[in-house]
Amino acid sequence: MPDRCDRPNFIIVTTDQQRYDTLGATGNDIVATPNFDNLAASGTLFTRCYTQNTVCIPSRACLHTGRYTHQHGVQYMESEIDTTPVLPHWETTFMERLQHAGYYTGACGKIHMMQPKGYHWTQLTGGKGSRWRKIIGQDIGPAPLGQDYARWLEEKRPGAYMEIYEQRQRPEYDNATVVNTLAEDEYVDYWIAEMAIEFLRMQRGDRPWLLWVGFCGPHGPFDPPERYARMYDPEEMPFPETFTDEMWDRPEFMRRERPDTVSDEQRELVQTRIAYYYAMMTQIDDMLGRILDVLQALGMVDNTIITTTADHGEMLGDWGRWGKGVFLEQVVHMPFIMHIPERLRTESCPSRYDGVIENFSIAATTLDYAGVEIPPEMAAPSLRPILEDGRDSRGLALTEYVDNNRRRAGACVIDERYKYATWGTEYIGELYDLQEDPGERRNLWNEPGYADVRREMSEKLMDRMLHSMEPAYTSFLGKLPEHVRNPGWGEERW
Repeated sequence: MPDRCDRPNFIIVTTDQQRYDTLGATGNDIVATPNFDNLAASGTLFTRCYTQNTVCIPSRACLHTGRYTHQHGVQYMESEIDTTPVLPHWETTFMERLQHAGYYTGACGKIHMMQPKGYHWTQLTGGKGSRWRKIIGQDIGPAPLGQDYARWLEEKRPGAYMEIYEQRQRPEYDNATVVNTLAEDEYVDYWIAEMAIEFLRMQRGDRPWLLWVGFCGPHGPFDPPERYARMYDPEEMPFPETFTDEMWDRPEFMRRERPDTVSDEQRELVQTRIAYYYAMMTQIDDMLGRILDVLQALGMVDNTIITTTADHGEMLGDWGRWGKGVFLEQVVHMPFIMHIPERLRTESCPSRYDGVIENFSIAATTLDYAGVEIPPEMAAPSLRPILEDGRDSRGLALTEYVDNNRRRAGACVIDERYKYATWGTEYIGELYDLQEDPGERRNLWNEPGYADVRREMSEKLMDRMLHSMEPAYTSFLGKLPEHVRNPGWGEERW
C-alpha cells in the first residue's frame, strides 16, 4: 500500500568497484543491464559523476556523511581490514538526520561503514574480498562475508558457506577468476536482494523510509555463478587497447616497462576476467529488477526516489592494471542514475545531465527531498536544482587517496575539461585534457604550453580544500546558547 505521508521514500543502490562503462545506458553494447538502463531512460543519467575517494571504506564514509575524506578523517584502508579507521563518533551520517526527522532506515549487503550509524534495521556483509582464502586464520582478519549472510546460507543449505572458502583454497582460484561453486540463488548478491525485498515487505506505509542496498559485485574475485559465467564468451571480449602501453610520463609508482608480448594464457585470463565482470553486472541487474518488481507490486514505486551509483571503479586490465587507487577515469568516473517518481518530477527535469557532479551528493540530495535541513558542514551540494530545472552544477569534483601504509597521498580535481592530480612534491603530477584526450593517453604536466592550465587547476584544488574545512560539530555548536558557545560572553574585556 502507498505511504500515508507526502515525504518520499528512498532506495539507494550501490555496487562495489563498478566502472562507468558497464551499462547499456553508458554505451556498453556487450553487457546486458536492462533494469539499470530502464531506470536511466525514465530518470536522469548523470554522465560525469566522480567519486570522492578511490578505495572502498573512505569512499563510503564520504557517501554516508556528504563530507570529503579530509573532513571526516577515514583516509585509508588497512591491509588488516578490522584496523581500518572507523567513522569518528562526532561525524553524523545523513541516515541519522533522517531518523531524527521520522524516517525508518535500513541497510542490506555491503555498506562498509565501520561502525554502522543511522540504521534501524540491517542485514550486512563486509564484501567479497578476493584476498580472503580462509574463513579464519589469516593475518588480514576474518573473512568479510560475515555472519548475517553465513546464517542465511547455512539455513538454506548446510555446509554451503564453507564451500566458498574450500573453493578458494584450490589451485583453480589462484588467479581469483573462477565459476562460483554456489548456485545463483545462494550467491551473496542474491541474498542481498532477498534482504532488500524483506525490508520492503515490512513497510506498512505509516512512515517514510530509506533503504540502502549495497551489492558486493562486481568487485573481485571474478566469480559469477555458472549460469551467468556462461553468458559471455571470453574469446569475444575486447582486449584492453592499452594493456601493453608504456606509462613513462606518469608518476613513478604508475610507470612500468612495456611487455614484449602477451602470452595466450595471459590473454585468456584477461578476457575471462572481463567476461566474468560483465556476468556479475548482469546478475546485479537481475537482482535490481527483482527489487523493483516488488516495489511496484507493493504500490510504493510512485513515492520512492531511486539512486544508483558505485563507490569507485576498476582498471580491468587497462594499462595492464587491476583494481583501484589511482585517479584514472576507469577508477574515478562513476555511473550515477536518479529516478524521481512522476509526482515529484518537474517538466524541466533532464533525462541526461553532462555537467560534473560528485557522487557524495546523494547525502544532500536525499535530505533536500526529505525536507530535512542540510547542515553547513556537509560539503556535498544537493542535486535537486539540477533535477528540477536543469540548473548547472558547481562544475568541479574533488577526489582523494591515501595508500594503506600512508606513505603516499594524492588529491585530484576534475572540471568540465581538465583533470589535475598531485601526489606531493616527491612525484610528477598528472594533467589530462579530457575533452581532447578522453583516454588519458598523454600527461600534460610538464608541457610548457599548459603551464597556465596547471596553475589554474592547482588553484581550484586549493580553493576547494580551503572552502571545505567546516568541522563536524558546527551544527551542534550552533544550537547551543550563546553563553555555552562562548563562555566569556557578556564579560567586560580590557
